[in-house]
Amino acid sequence: CQLPAMVESKISDEAGFGRSLFERLTSLNHSKHLLNIQYRMHPSISLFPNLQFYRNQILDGANVKSKSYEKQYLTGTEFGTYSFINIIGGREDFIYHSCRNIVEVSAVIKILQKLYKAWVGSKQKVSIGVVSPYTAQVVAIRKKIGFEYENKDGFTVKVKSIDGFQGGEEDIIIISTVRCNTGGSIGFISKPQRVNVALTRARHCLWILGSERTLISSESIWGALVCDAKARQCFFNADEERNLAKARLEVSKELVEIGAESLTSTSQGGKLYCKPNYEKTTLCYDKDGETYWEGRSTKGLTLTFRKMLRYLQQ
Repeated sequence: CQLPAMVESKISDEAGFGRSLFERLTSLNHSKHLLNIQYRMHPSISLFPNLQFYRNQILDGANVKSKSYEKQYLTGTEFGTYSFINIIGGREDFIYHSCRNIVEVSAVIKILQKLYKAWVGSKQKVSIGVVSPYTAQVVAIRKKIGFEYENKDGFTVKVKSIDGFQGGEEDIIIISTVRCNTGGSIGFISKPQRVNVALTRARHCLWILGSERTLISSESIWGALVCDAKARQCFFNADEERNLAKARLEVSKELVEIGAESLTSTSQGGKLYCKPNYEKTTLCYDKDGETYWEGRSTKGLTLTFRKMLRYLQQ
C-alpha cells in the first residue's frame, strides 16, 4: 500500500503503466506472501496505519517493542511518541497548482528550534524529517530554515514532499498537512497510499500538524486519524503549548496591523490586520479566540474593512 510509479501521460496511466510489477503479478493470481513484521516504527506509531492499511496483519519486531526504543526528545506530552497537534487559526494559500499554510510553517520552525536547543544541551544524535504533501509548503519551510541546520554533526533536518520521502525513515517525522478550510476539502492528500507513506516514515516520534475541523470534515482517512488520536489521548491543541501559541502570534505580527488601538476598544477584543500584496490583500482578524483569513482585492479594501468591523462589533 505504497505510492505507485509516477505516470504523467493519461493514456499510459489508463493503459495500466502505473502498476507495479507486484500488482501485475497479483492480478494474474500469482502466489504472494505478506512480510508481516516491521522493524522501524515504535508500536504507538505503527498502530493506526496497521489497522487502516494492513488489517492488523503487521507485527511489531522485538527491537521496536524494547524500552530503549522509546525516546523523549522534548518535554511535554504533545511531543511524545505519537501526537496530532491541532493548528488553530491556520490558513491555506494556493500558489499556482500547489498549496501552503504559513501558520503551520511557523509551527514547524518553532518545533525545530526546540529540538535544536535540546540537542545542543544533550548532544543526543537525532535525525528529523519534515514531510508535507505540497511542494509550496516544502519550499516555504526550506526557505525559513535556510542553512541554519547544515553541517551539524548529529543533528540533521530533511524537508521533502511525501512522494520524496518514500523509502526513507528518520528518528522524528513532523507532518504538515497544510489544508485548512471550512468545507473539508483536502484534495489529493486523501489518497490512501500517500497517507500510508507519510505515516510510516518515523522510527521514534511522529508529530502530525493539521486542522482538526478540516480533516474531520473531509470524511477521509485523515478524519479517522484525528478521531483515533482523540481516543488514544494523543490529540493536543497547539495554543496549549507556549512556543506553538507564539508561532501563530508571530505570523499575525508579520502582517501590518491597522488601527489596532481603535479596533480593540470598539470590537470586543477583535483585531484586524492587513498584508498588502500588490493588487491583492490578505486580511486577518481574530474574534472569540478564532482566527479568520480573507483574501481581497485592494479595490474593495475600504468596503471590506467596514464589513469586518461590523462583524467584529457584533
